Amino acid sequence: MKYFRLINCFLIVVFLSCQGTQSLTAEEVIDQSVESYGFHQNGYQINFDFRDYQYALKRKNNFYSYSRQRMQKQQLVRDIMSSEAKLKRYVNDSLVVLNDSIRHLYTNSLNSVLYFFQLPRPLKDPAVNFTDLGKVQIAGASYWVIKVTFDQEGGGDDFQDEYRYWINQNTYLIDYLAYNYLTDGGGTRFRKAVNRRRIDGFLIQDYENYKPVEKFPPLDQLPLLFQEGKLNLVSHIESKNIQVKPL
Repeated sequence: MKYFRLINCFLIVVFLSCQGTQSLTAEEVIDQSVESYGFHQNGYQINFDFRDYQYALKRKNNFYSYSRQRMQKQQLVRDIMSSEAKLKRYVNDSLVVLNDSIRHLYTNSLNSVLYFFQLPRPLKDPAVNFTDLGKVQIAGASYWVIKVTFDQEGGGDDFQDEYRYWINQNTYLIDYLAYNYLTDGGGTRFRKAVNRRRIDGFLIQDYENYKPVEKFPPLDQLPLLFQEGKLNLVSHIESKNIQVKPL
């Protein structure tokens, strides 16, 4: 009898655990995911290299700043923006006057890199709208499917873009994501997370970046196309030399 009582208790625990997982809202899933990656922490700076630039991310309370720098023609070029100020460019510490179109170009470029690097933290921004599209199986694992759109106010120049996030039900990690974009002629991308590593409390991941043959296929079809080998690998998104500092 004791054996059967233990079995029954185990089954009840499993049932309640599954019930708790199944009943989570999209917002609760994202909150759990942010915590799994460590971006719920307050007061930190993360430096990393991506392609030609060295980037710095700072967050404390409700303040953030993004910056990047590189050597160009033996001069140090640095872009910096924050939650309190528009982007400024410096060359050897001298402020450069930028017209609005160039400032937008640099802002979008800097924002894009930091957006993907911090995922899923940016999904907590006020301009983000998310919808629970249910659950799917990909390569034998179970995922929540979260649709993300943006308000025009506060959503940036790319507010019309649409995203999908496939969040693992066991780990709360983003194993796959996809998006449609309209800039530069538009297109669709699908990304698979690779090379995960834990650095001073933060989980950092790189991506394999894929492109479908069709320009704007439904985003929800992309995992199936990926499993069928019908997506083309176009690039690797790799962050290197990562350093974390408390603020």
